[in-house]
Amino acid sequence: MNKKLILLALFLGVTLTACGGSGSSTKPQVENNNLSDSDKDTSTDSSTGSGAITAKINPIQSVYTGSMVRLVGTSSIVPAISSVDWSIIEKPDNSSAKIANNSSLMSEFVADIAGTYQIQLIIKSGSKESIATASVSISDKPIEPKNHAPTAVITPFAEKVGKNKQVTLSGKNSSDADGDKIYYKWQVTSANNALDFFLANPEGQSAGFEGRDYGIFTISLTVHDGKAYSETVTKQIEVYDDRPELIASFDAPETAEVNEFINLDAKDSMQYNFATPMFSFDSIPATSKVTLAYTMSYISFFIPDVAGEYKVRFTLKDRNSDRTESVVKTITVSEKQSDAGKTAISFSSDQNAPPALNVLPSPLLNTFTLSEQLFYAEVQEPEGAQVELSWKWLNRPANSQADIIAETGSRARVRFDVAGFYILQVAASDGENTTNRFVAIKVEDPDNSAPTIIDVEMFGNKIKGNNLTLKAHAYDKETDPITYTWLVLLPNGRVASIGNETSDTAILPLVSSGNYQVLVYAKDDIAPYSSHKRITFIVE
Repeated sequence: MNKKLILLALFLGVTLTACGGSGSSTKPQVENNNLSDSDKDTSTDSSTGSGAITAKINPIQSVYTGSMVRLVGTSSIVPAISSVDWSIIEKPDNSSAKIANNSSLMSEFVADIAGTYQIQLIIKSGSKESIATASVSISDKPIEPKNHAPTAVITPFAEKVGKNKQVTLSGKNSSDADGDKIYYKWQVTSANNALDFFLANPEGQSAGFEGRDYGIFTISLTVHDGKAYSETVTKQIEVYDDRPELIASFDAPETAEVNEFINLDAKDSMQYNFATPMFSFDSIPATSKVTLAYTMSYISFFIPDVAGEYKVRFTLKDRNSDRTESVVKTITVSEKQSDAGKTAISFSSDQNAPPALNVLPSPLLNTFTLSEQLFYAEVQEPEGAQVELSWKWLNRPANSQADIIAETGSRARVRFDVAGFYILQVAASDGENTTNRFVAIKVEDPDNSAPTIIDVEMFGNKIKGNNLTLKAHAYDKETDPITYTWLVLLPNGRVASIGNETSDTAILPLVSSGNYQVLVYAKDDIAPYSSHKRITFIVE
């Protein structure tokens, strides 16, 4: 083939490739007619025929200051051997904008200042050139109004309150700088989330808080305008224990003899209408069958039947909670000295034997009605000395006005005016020695009687780890409402309360093996005393 023909064919192939294969271009759709002038044909064609050359600038999209402006000249007709030169021939004062690559058909620059930029594209091929120009207007980005988060303010409130006292929480002083509507959210937290509380209206401007446990609570308020949350503000509130302190104490002798009357007096304990007094045995000698005359009282007594140690516990239990306070005393009981032993004791001339004293009725618990009763004292004085008798109350109901009228001889007369528990003390003194005797008296109101516990049912297996359900069946003659108190003497000797005072049913967790004693008391809140029933069983 002719060498000149081959070179001509190669030249035409390269030219067609650079021009997209056609030698003509189609102007693209302008994205924003208001932002570009490049859709106007400002090119100058300096050639004709097969050597055509045309510079064209595609529409330039306007942007805000600081953004990249794209320059596209790919619609130009570019010969195979040619040069491309972009330039900014006009720009706003103080602008330092520069085209990134001025020799490529696609380039860019950063519009650094608002205003009009005049762009020029020159394409040269040999002695031929084509020039195109376009302008683009750059504007500053409008500043949107800045939204401010509202400010949360908790109106001051009482920071120490009693249990179950309602506190008003107010966020009325919260504000929003933009005047937006404010939304509220209240939350309450406590240590380990272990404290009980009630929160009313948690999404209102005002809320109500009620602490149902004693402790420290954290109150938090978050306000928002639907756009941005504020920082959460918090305050603390202490629900303090405003109950009077429970103080348990009682008097009892440290030593005694078998069959001796042992008085238990807890009248000096703090007595409140919300506290239940309870006497119980922590332990008694193994062979003893002794019981306490009264368990739910500030006064009680017992008569030991065998020698040994008797550990007596007095407990005050808050009726409204599990709060208790107790004290334990140990009474050491010895064998009673026999009459023969007593007569064998000799007294020297400078020693005087105490008077022998007996009182009727028996020191054991006597039951009377609201009536008049006579009491007798029998006295013997070994030396024949004159003996003086005295009578006094060790205990009587708080509202009783019953007087002891000492009569001639060794008699005393009492008219009982109030149902309840009485202890009468008789003392015989010969001037040197004094002998005391006691009479325990339960006075009943014939118009009302205490409930009677008929039976206690147990449900469940007596195996360690199980729960035992106990149900009491009680009867009240006057059909008064009955309240119950449940106590358990655990294998470790401790006394614990179970159940509650309004239920005839209690759940006893069997946490350890050994001997259990359950005591249930039934009271009608009218009679001054209650009845009780004891159940003993072994847990494997």
